[in-house]
Amino acid sequence: MSRIDLGSEEALEEVYRRYETTLRSAILRIMNNDAEVDEVQQDIVLHVWNQTSSFSSAKGQLLGWLITIARRRSFDRVRQRSAYQRATTRYELSSVHPTHSWMVDKEVQQNELLALLMNFIGELPLPQGEVVQLVFLEGLTQREIAARLALPFGHKKTRIELGMRKLNRSALCQQAA
Repeated sequence: MSRIDLGSEEALEEVYRRYETTLRSAILRIMNNDAEVDEVQQDIVLHVWNQTSSFSSAKGQLLGWLITIARRRSFDRVRQRSAYQRATTRYELSSVHPTHSWMVDKEVQQNELLALLMNFIGELPLPQGEVVQLVFLEGLTQREIAARLALPFGHKKTRIELGMRKLNRSALCQQAA
């Protein structure tokens, strides 16, 4: 390392050759892209060349220092790739500008579906309609429904199943008509 600190490219090449396989293995545990592994290895070589003075044999062995650099660079690269993918996705989503009329059409369609569902639920016996509404319109879990209605868990489950069967039959009859 002292030779590298003095500018010896041969010493840098020797360190690289000696630890190349071990570093590649450490990087591959984090990344699965060979091209990026090569880039991280190049980053490590540059780091060693530029930051030789940050290595201290009193703090640990050279291999440990190199593996720490490899892991940090690999995680940085993965975070960078994830950030790029998120930014790309955000851009793609923002570039699709829904028109106002499209949003209104969607809202009208949702309201019509809600009205149709409420009509079907209204045709169910009250205990079944109540639990189906709590599940699908209010998003309550089965435990929350059982607690709210003070029902045993099995009763509530039976009501949901019966209500869903009747809703399916109603929807099929509606489609046939």
